[in-house]
Amino acid sequence: MSSSREKPKVIVVGTGGFGKNHVRVLAELGGLGGVCDIDVEKASTYGRLYNVPHYSSVSEIPENVYDGAVVSTPTSTHKEVALQLIRKNFKYLLIEKPFTPNLREAFEIISQARRERVKLMVGFIERFNPAVSMVKNYVGEGAVGEIIMASAMRVRRWPERITDLGVLLDTAIHDIDLMRYVFSEDPLKVYAKMGRSMHRIHEDYVTLLLTFKAEKMAIIQANWLTPFKIRSLEIIGSEGVIEADLVSQQVTLSSKDDRITPFSEWSEPLRHELKHFLECIVNGATPSPGEQDAVKALEIVESSFKSSETGNVVNIGTQPF
Repeated sequence: MSSSREKPKVIVVGTGGFGKNHVRVLAELGGLGGVCDIDVEKASTYGRLYNVPHYSSVSEIPENVYDGAVVSTPTSTHKEVALQLIRKNFKYLLIEKPFTPNLREAFEIISQARRERVKLMVGFIERFNPAVSMVKNYVGEGAVGEIIMASAMRVRRWPERITDLGVLLDTAIHDIDLMRYVFSEDPLKVYAKMGRSMHRIHEDYVTLLLTFKAEKMAIIQANWLTPFKIRSLEIIGSEGVIEADLVSQQVTLSSKDDRITPFSEWSEPLRHELKHFLECIVNGATPSPGEQDAVKALEIVESSFKSSETGNVVNIGTQPF
């Protein structure tokens, strides 16, 4: 493996979908060490393009060569791929969201990672969105007083495709994590409604109502139906409102006396995320968001499915760590 004085070398497992962006950005950061994809042609194309070794199976990846790996394969394969990489002595894994399709598989990865002292990161990329950082700072400074409620919307038209996830696990989970992050606490209860409109297999629209301590609440809406993209976050406080467009990265702070939208230059969240991952490898630090964030989000997802199925509010329990 490379020494801490050199750039860590990270292999990307799964170069389709969002994986190709991991390949591109890691290359820009000087941290791309290799690529792996079951599509041999795709793997070799990226290998030649970025002049790095390429593999068509995790079993082909050599041990003790890479400092870390990004797992960007279909969610249903995350457990299998992660466990293979842990057995190959990888000590840093960034697993794309959702970490796994369910809590049981998440605990299997975490249990093995702890035994082998592997540090895990989950790909909740919105935490690295500059707009979210600004919102978090405003909340921390008390710029809108006491938080009363928050809302998030994440919508776009998405055609039916071969997928192992519905909109809750694939899309709304970003905002579930953001609410935990912005509130700096876990919700106590969830009430969820979801359904299928244009997609046959999985739910394609969902609304969640999360209840926190002191009766604070958050509403999350997500769908694959609206024919344009919206990704927004709004925080309502006793003294003002914060509105954030997570696409343009513009944030507006409104109070009784003023309404300001500070200028901030757009920057790619994935670049911030992968830079953090590389820095953690160099410094031997634990990445964030990590395994506990992955589990808490999945716990809320599973409680949401239960709520929608039963039509009842569901208490969100605490998982041991």
